[in-house]
Amino acid sequence: MPTVADFDDDEDWYDDDNEPDESGTMPCPECGLPVYEDADRCPACGYWILETDRHAMGSGGKPWWIRVVAAIVLVAMVCAALLAFF
Repeated sequence: MPTVADFDDDEDWYDDDNEPDESGTMPCPECGLPVYEDADRCPACGYWILETDRHAMGSGGKPWWIRVVAAIVLVAMVCAALLAFF
């Protein structure tokens, strides 16, 4: 049977190669820590991840309506600039 003296105190029990693969993760909308894409809850803070959160996390975090408003503002600015020159 092994004894305490059989183990090396300097032995590194943590192996960098065994870190979880973060390629299938996205940041939690609540705490920002990595959450697997198919998880229902964040393991760190317990936040329930809804389907709308998944869409926002996968698309860079911006809701669709922000992109629509930004596009409308951009078009309005271009039209105003063109009208100013003519």
